[in-house]
Amino acid sequence: MSAPLTVRTSVAPHVLEREFRVSHATTSDVQLLRLTLSDLAGGPEGVGEISADSSYGQDAPTIEREARRLAESIAADPRHGEVTALEQLLGDHGAAFCGPARMLAEMAFLDRIAQLAGCPVWHVLGLPQPGRVQLLHTVPIGEDVSVPVRPLKAKLGGGTDADILAQLIGSPGPILLDVNEGWDRAGWGRVEDLVRKLAPAVLEDPTSDTGLLQEIRAALPETRVVLDESVQDHAHVVRAAELADGANLKVMRMGGLFPAMRSLAYLRERGLTRMIGSFLEPARAVAYAAQLNGLADWTDLDGHFWITDTPPVMHYRLDSSRPGVPVIAYDALRGGTDVEG
Repeated sequence: MSAPLTVRTSVAPHVLEREFRVSHATTSDVQLLRLTLSDLAGGPEGVGEISADSSYGQDAPTIEREARRLAESIAADPRHGEVTALEQLLGDHGAAFCGPARMLAEMAFLDRIAQLAGCPVWHVLGLPQPGRVQLLHTVPIGEDVSVPVRPLKAKLGGGTDADILAQLIGSPGPILLDVNEGWDRAGWGRVEDLVRKLAPAVLEDPTSDTGLLQEIRAALPETRVVLDESVQDHAHVVRAAELADGANLKVMRMGGLFPAMRSLAYLRERGLTRMIGSFLEPARAVAYAAQLNGLADWTDLDGHFWITDTPPVMHYRLDSSRPGVPVIAYDALRGGTDVEG
């Protein structure tokens, strides 16, 4: 039996130092959301932190309201301190709520459970030790792709695609391209020859046209074509497995670690590419998702660099020395080519 809990939430605006641009949206600010679980007996607090980006249709007041309602309904159940029961409760109570709200509540409850158990969240869930988290160097539209950092992920889907691809051809890999569904048939026709020559390791979300998607896959036999924008739950992962070579899962959009773990296992069983991505999220949310590092082929978990003053690095580790949600650690990783200015 678990102690009764109180739920507190907050929302705070955060303005980016520079805009983040993709084919369909430009982000200049986000809302930071926090949910805290406390008990009157003085036990450890469980804390969840995420962000909301209106460019992606994420409405902070709605997320806060839904997360509070979900957390209060789960907190009223005496089984909320048991991992297996929590997963069931999140499924039973969370079906009507959006993915970000479910993740915010899930993180707070799992953080508290892990603290009470004296271990990190990933250990409570039986996940492999995260180890070193290798990142992709993401270059938004309008920024310089000539940097010699690899793996590199270039954002496409704009009027400068041909110029960007021409710069990348002949340079060492691995190179990934992310179009955010920005190509129609005419757009693909303008860059097809260049993409063929580049032969990227991964092509993410080239188009929303399923017929064109299959033509692009056939034209790039050495490239893994994965879906992202259309992947919001497990049913969408199943669809991605049918239409493409894998999926990029954003843990916040999926609703937390529990549904993400299920979908990653589904992709692994079918030999498909498993990516883990992030929005522009606080470091705690990125660290929370990075606990899945051992289950993924590619990790694109650098969203916190855009809303913190931490200089980007190409890899980091999770400090699990304290129980609960780990924190991102950069010690012994700075210097050389790993750090960008």
